[in-house]
This record gives sequence, structure tokens and C-alpha cells, in this order.
Amino acid sequence: MRVGRGSGAQVLLVAALLAGCSGDGDTRSPRTPGDALADAGFPVFAPVLDGAKAASSTLSPDRVTSDYGDDRTLVQLAEPDDDLCAALVDVRLAGDTCEADRDSVTTSMEEMGGVGLVRDGTLLYWSGLVTEADPELVERAIRALREAPAASGDDLGDVTSATTTPVAPEQEPTQTEPPDEDPVDEPLAPDDLDVATAVATVRFLAGRVGPREATSAAHDRAARWVARCFTRLGYNADLRPVGVPAGVSWLGDAVPAGRSVNVVATPAGFDATEPHLVVGAHLDTVAQAPGAEDNASGVGVLLATAEAAAVRSTRLPVVFVAFGAEEPRGPGDDDHHFGSRSYVAALGPAESRAVRAMVSLDRVGVGARVPVGSADDSDPVQRSLLAAGRRAGVATIADQDQRSSDHWSFVRAGLPGARLGSTSYAAYHDASDVPSVVSPAQLERTGRLLLEWLAPR
Repeated sequence: MRVGRGSGAQVLLVAALLAGCSGDGDTRSPRTPGDALADAGFPVFAPVLDGAKAASSTLSPDRVTSDYGDDRTLVQLAEPDDDLCAALVDVRLAGDTCEADRDSVTTSMEEMGGVGLVRDGTLLYWSGLVTEADPELVERAIRALREAPAASGDDLGDVTSATTTPVAPEQEPTQTEPPDEDPVDEPLAPDDLDVATAVATVRFLAGRVGPREATSAAHDRAARWVARCFTRLGYNADLRPVGVPAGVSWLGDAVPAGRSVNVVATPAGFDATEPHLVVGAHLDTVAQAPGAEDNASGVGVLLATAEAAAVRSTRLPVVFVAFGAEEPRGPGDDDHHFGSRSYVAALGPAESRAVRAMVSLDRVGVGARVPVGSADDSDPVQRSLLAAGRRAGVATIADQDQRSSDHWSFVRAGLPGARLGSTSYAAYHDASDVPSVVSPAQLERTGRLLLEWLAPR
């Protein structure tokens, strides 16, 4: 059960969610260990931590990622930056610290700790080390890294290549087993939030996938990964294509016409003509931004909320949507929010009447208060979210005339909707919108408010 786990108690790690969602959804081709290591082109080592050898490893052109079990992962990066802390920036978040000493680095992260060093031009980085709980583990890991022998074919477990086999974007994701935890009759509550799920999503989408322009292969990869996450939680996940015109994105970047996709997750037995709620977050980014805050943060809270709702009762059934093509492709309303507009346009009359409220999660990982936006001066959805924030003990701020997110597609069609998020920040629509911008504490505040709003009353 996920009960009473706040940010101070979190020890779950990035590897936990990534493994649970079957990695990035790519199909990997088995390789013999000898062939795989011969292709590496940089020194590969085989540390043993507390007697454990790697169970499996994945070889990429610039790295080897080895799984040691118990949420412990070793990443070996070729040609690391001279600034070791800069080399790890894609796995750090706001509030994390990183100290380098000659050829080694020790990090202290809110959600995980780790150590690393450079050996013969290869940066070895341990993740999955909870430094506050076991400080000596860091020292043992440093020794293991320094003493590690060069890897042979048998040292890294089952070695696979990261070379991918293309998957048609319209193809539904492979169905995986639902979580071991069966649904129960207990009502949903703010304490059911597992913020580590949101944190891991930010790190994966912004740190590993990167910029996700709506018609790009990177967006397709992210959409398949999100669909697998929903499926893993027991939802029915559909990939619904969205036609997108060519246009001009942020700062005048030209973006091509093509197909984007919405990922729509519904609970078992869902009837779209019966009263229900919709919670959404856009998955795409502008062309140049990795989009940690805009909007991996929203997708992270979306998945964490879906995870909690999968094993708890809500006041109404909930549809979760990762929207494609939210970012602008021109200056006006009709050049924006293509994914959510497509979703609303596909609703029949009975399905439209059944939507009791929609909440858009958009830029929810910055700040100390949760903005609650309404399309006009105020509306019932905004007021109900503000009330949920008070009940959950979450600081909020009312945001009027807020039409710059996917809730607007619902409101302009006559459906009730509101937005969570929108705090200004320096990295907006910029290449510097990396995971270190995002605050786990703000992700948690947003998630707790949303769970309280979804809970039975």
C-alpha cells in the first residue's frame, strides 16, 4: 500500500519506475557479450558492490547501463565532461548537491544518492545509493569503482544492444501484467501519492528522451513509454493519432506537418457515456527544449496520480490523457492545443455530457504554491480545486483568465475545466529546461492537491 509516504521518507529511485514501465518501450536485440563489449569503443569495467555482480547490461554508443538489482544501477559514460557534476546534470533535480574531488564525485540527491569517478576516460556512476540511510555504502561503492577490473564477456550479465527495432506509432503497446497490488475499496487520499514516480518521469523524459516536438520520433518514443506505464498499472491505454499542420514554434522555429498522438488511459469497464473526470498533461515540447518543467513535470504527476487511483476508489471514474501537440505552431488559438482539441472533437453528445470536469497539469514543478487557473474570472472547477488544496494543506494561488493550456480546449467547447501550474521560471521554452529546474516538493504539492480533489467526499 502507498500510505503515508511523504518526500522526507522517499527512498524509491529512478530505476524503479523505468523498470516498471519496461524502459523506453524499444525492442532490444540480444547480443553475445563478447560482440557487444567489442563494439563499445571505450573502456568498460565490472565493479562488484557488496558481492553483487551485474545481472544484466544494456550497451549504447556512449554508455553501458548495468542492473545490479535492488534498484541499484551502474552507468558507464564515455568521454565525460571535465566537470563531473555537469556530466551528471541530466539526473539531478533542484535541491540536489554535487561535489567533485579530483577524479571523483559524490552527489546527495533528495530522491537518491550516488558516487562516481573517472577511470581511463570512462565516467562510472552508481545510482540507487541512499546516502542518508547508509553513509558507509558510499565509501564501499567508491572502493568498488576504484578496484573494478576491466569487463569481460561474463562480467556484466546478459548484455543487450540499445539498437532499436522500429514500432509503428499506431500500434498498441504490448500488454504487460498489471501490478501485484489488487484494487481495494479504500478511498483515495493525498498520502497515497508516490512522488518518486513523478521524479523518475521527469528524469526519463527530459534527461534521456529530451526534446519531444509533437511530430518527432522522440515524441513517439515518449508516447509508447507512457502507454506502457499506464498498461502496467492496469489501465487500457490507447494511442490516438492527431493530425498537426506545419507552422512556427517558439522563437520562430519552423515545425513540420505530420502526425502526433494522444495517449488515453481508461480504467477497466469504463463507459464514456457515464459521468467521469478527465486529467491531462501535454507530452510534447517546443523544438529546442528538453522540457523538464514544460511538461515532463505534468506528465510525472499524471502518472503518479494514475498509480494511486489504480488501487483506490475515486469519486468518479477518471480518464488520464497525455496530450500530443499542445505547444504552439502559430500565434492564435487555432494554432495551439491540437491534441486536446482533437480529443474534445471526437466526443459524441452523450460523452461530452458525461465529462464532469477536466484538469490540465501544465508546468507543475516550480514554485512553492500551486497555481489554480480558470479560463475566466473563476469557475466551479477552479473553486473546487482551491477547496481541495485547503483540505490537503497545500498552498495555492488563484490564477484568472488562464487559457494557455489544454483545459481551454474543453472550456471553449462548453465543458468544465481548469489548470494546475504556470509559475514563471527562467528556463521556459529553453534548452536549459533540464531536470535540475524541477522541485520534487512542488511535484508533491500538486499531486496531493489533485488526489484530494479526486477523492470521494
